[in-house]
Amino acid sequence: MTEKQSVAIIGAGIFGISLALALRDRNYKVSVFERNEYDKNEYSPETGAQAASVDLNKIFRASYGTELHYQRLAMESRKAWLTEDEKRMSSQTDDQNERKLFVNGGMLRVQPTHEIEAFEKETLENMERDGLRDTQFVLSDPKDQQRADSLRWKDKLLHFEIPQTSPAETYEAVLDSLAGFVRCSNACAHYQQVAAAKGVEFHFGQQGAVESLMKAQSTIETSKEKVTGLKTKDGVTHNADVVVVAAGSFSTQVLPILNSHLESSSGSLATFKIDPSDTKLWEKYSPEKFPVITWKSAPRDNAGKDTGIMYALPRTPEGYVKVGFRGIKFTNFQPAPEGTPFTQDGQWSVPLSSDESKSIPALAAEAIRHFVSIFLPEFKDCPFSSTKLCWYTDSLDNSFVIDYVPEYAEGSVFACTGGSGHGAKFLPVLGKHAADILENGDRSSSYMRPFWRWRPEAPRKNGLEEGPGGPRNISNCF
Repeated sequence: MTEKQSVAIIGAGIFGISLALALRDRNYKVSVFERNEYDKNEYSPETGAQAASVDLNKIFRASYGTELHYQRLAMESRKAWLTEDEKRMSSQTDDQNERKLFVNGGMLRVQPTHEIEAFEKETLENMERDGLRDTQFVLSDPKDQQRADSLRWKDKLLHFEIPQTSPAETYEAVLDSLAGFVRCSNACAHYQQVAAAKGVEFHFGQQGAVESLMKAQSTIETSKEKVTGLKTKDGVTHNADVVVVAAGSFSTQVLPILNSHLESSSGSLATFKIDPSDTKLWEKYSPEKFPVITWKSAPRDNAGKDTGIMYALPRTPEGYVKVGFRGIKFTNFQPAPEGTPFTQDGQWSVPLSSDESKSIPALAAEAIRHFVSIFLPEFKDCPFSSTKLCWYTDSLDNSFVIDYVPEYAEGSVFACTGGSGHGAKFLPVLGKHAADILENGDRSSSYMRPFWRWRPEAPRKNGLEEGPGGPRNISNCF
């Protein structure tokens, strides 16, 4: 086969690796540029890298309310995770459960009250539509309880008492037996090695840190510039037919025009550490015994927005139990460079430094403590082992932005970003859909094409309308 056009991808996280693999499978010449030295540290969270992809674990779910397309994409991805783990396990002799990239330990979706709320009803309806309702177990439904027992899921259909209720009430909950978590850093390291073995060329550190995009006036679309490649901070220029921006929360800084579609924001994370000698806790919070737990501590507001999302994951092989707060996704507004195409009061949100991101706002810590007191009571008075702001890239509507950037000529710039805090689970399949869009544009056969396209007409919402004066700006929270 002859080589197709050359593609330079900026970013070696979930989106960048997945696309690089898929393009290489289509015989493109692919180079990936990444400022972090993932080739040396294998995506270890201990490096403090400012990337959502660098994390102990991420939730895998197919529960998406009315968004049937994401439910189906999650199920496609789930199949791919299982297939990849099966291939990997066939060549391993050590503890296979700890080496799995996808752990199907279930997820307990705890409701705000003793009743099922709107999003959950929407999810159950779509599960029913796709013939998956039997994989969902509603706590208050005797038939679901009986089925959970027969399928050995009942021990994870946990009961939690609602504080300060008399007579005592229990939170309604739904156990999703399709769900679990992905060992995110391990998955990135694995797929990066697979991509390299297939011929994807990686540049890390100074050789991968992008200083600027190379531009020239288009001779075809004469009113526009085309991008001809990029220059890295070591002074080397790299030519490419297409430059892909897949830089996560740094995407807007690489390509400022994206600021009209995206915003850097952060969730708040804390961990507790279990000593293996504490066999009771070690066993209780193991993936075999403890499901992922999510809790909406408040119902949807009048605008249909979820404002109280909390979650916890089972312990890692090292003993870390991660707890997250996404009820408020914090922004960090700073003066934008002169000439930035879109700003709010001359500012844009950018990630804090790695050191600054080691602390979380007091209200996030308080929310986590409250959650822990109900759902992980053994840790109620324990100090956090670590805290971190995890920087995401939110879009206007929580859907990804995967399309050509029309401001540049000749299809020379392609965006593959906007994960909005739910992209990691799609690593095995996201790139296949993105590659089809890159290759075929509006003729793409991907069912995600209508949802990921460049959408300048989309209203500014999902919190992106708030700007620097909004309540999420972190300068107002510490």
